[in-house]
Amino acid sequence: MDIELAKGESISEVGDKLRLIYAGHGLAWGTDAYLLAASVRPVRRACELGCGTGIVSLLAAAYGKAKEVVALEIREDMAALAERNVELNSLADSVSIVTADIREVHETQLGGRFDAVFANPPYIAHPGQAKVDDAAQDARHENHGGIADFCAAAAKLLKHGGCFYCVFRTERLPELFEAMRRVKIEPKRMTEIYPDTVSRPSAVIVEGKLGASPRLDVTPPIVLYLDEPRNTTRVRTAAFEKIQNTCAFPKEWIK
Repeated sequence: MDIELAKGESISEVGDKLRLIYAGHGLAWGTDAYLLAASVRPVRRACELGCGTGIVSLLAAAYGKAKEVVALEIREDMAALAERNVELNSLADSVSIVTADIREVHETQLGGRFDAVFANPPYIAHPGQAKVDDAAQDARHENHGGIADFCAAAAKLLKHGGCFYCVFRTERLPELFEAMRRVKIEPKRMTEIYPDTVSRPSAVIVEGKLGASPRLDVTPPIVLYLDEPRNTTRVRTAAFEKIQNTCAFPKEWIK
């Protein structure tokens, strides 16, 4: 579908299934979006907390991870952009954008509880000293809720036995686990993400289940590139290439 672009906007191809409007402000989508969408197991109904441009929800819908996705976004300008990205990709039958604060939303406003909730929450644990209406700062800093708020929202919106998927920074993993267990979401699967073979892990993806018993499966790590960060031309690993091509983790990562 053709769509009119405003000044400063451009359209990027996202794999072979999606196109995405970038407005020149806010945090551009990246590797975390692919990894989070790929980690989600197929369900009927899912919700995203803090969707930004809508990329993760769009990936989930385009690759059949959920028949219905409700994506929440607190910023009106980003929610409007996400709406346009839904329209651009002709996914209005699958993805709905709702302007809402995750700390206040209730499942009755969204048509009931969900089989899965996923989030790429802000990873800097204090409010940013940002300019007014700085979407990029809002995406990085906990200006509209911290990890405890995201976990509490997930628990409120999930069905019993439903799954919460989160991509987060490794150095804050203890906080994530504490926040999940406080609202009875039990961490069940964890995957560390390494930029390359010589760097420390840069992120972790955790899958939790509401009301489950304790038992954590630590999967093999996912290494993104074969070469070192100083190389100008980077070579993707087979695992990362498969994730980008299929929006799914290799079978050995999912039991």
